[in-house]
Amino acid sequence: MVVVYSIEECPWCHKVKRYLESKGVEYEERNIDINEDYYNQCVKLSGDSMVPVTTIDHEEYVVGFDKDKLDKLLCL
Repeated sequence: MVVVYSIEECPWCHKVKRYLESKGVEYEERNIDINEDYYNQCVKLSGDSMVPVTTIDHEEYVVGFDKDKLDKLLCL
């Protein structure tokens, strides 16, 4: 399961989501601006409120748009 923690006005968040869509990867978006629980989950996961944070199976995560790391973790 892939989850993207994001905010609306974030070009890097949009870039991650477009990239995942282009690769046919299904994901759940969690907007940390509108949901405090999502914000807390994001901070707990990465130790920061910086977005985007993309998590794979709630174990591995990528901060920002790091195509190489996303590809590696998603086996693309």
